[in-house]
Amino acid sequence: MSIYIEKRPYTSFISVRKLDSFQISAILFLIAHSTSGRAKYIYLDKLHFLFDLLICDQDLSRLPKFTIPPWNIDRELKNKLIILVKNEIVCQSYEKNKVRYSLTDKGLNKVYELKRIEELSLLNSKAEALAGTTTKTFEKSKVIFNV
Repeated sequence: MSIYIEKRPYTSFISVRKLDSFQISAILFLIAHSTSGRAKYIYLDKLHFLFDLLICDQDLSRLPKFTIPPWNIDRELKNKLIILVKNEIVCQSYEKNKVRYSLTDKGLNKVYELKRIEELSLLNSKAEALAGTTTKTFEKSKVIFNV
C-alpha cells in the first residue's frame, strides 16, 4: 500500500465562500462603510459585486467590468441577508423595484464589536476601501446581460 501526498496551495481546499462567519463579517463591514457617509443605503446589486470583490484573493487598481444577469443574485448572499434582517441586524427596504440595505442600531453595535477583533482588521480595511466606490463608478462598470 502506498500513500500519495499532493502539495496544493491552501486556496484549492479552503473556499472563502464556505466560511459563513467570515462572509457575515464582510457583509456587515460593506454595509457599514457604504452607509457611513452621505448614502443611507446600499443596493443589493452593488452589495453583491463589492462582496465578491472583497472575498476574492486579488488586489485591483480599479473596478473591473462585470456582468450581472438580472435574474441571478447569489442565493447564498440573499439567504445570509434574510437571516440578518430577521435578526434585526440589517434593515431591508425597497425603492421602486430595487432592494436596499442599511444597518440597524443592533447592527452598528455588532460592527463596532467586529472592528475590535484584530484578525478582521484587514477585511475591515479592504471593505472600507471598496465601499468608497461611488454608485456612478459602479454603474459605469456594470454590464447587464439580457437573454
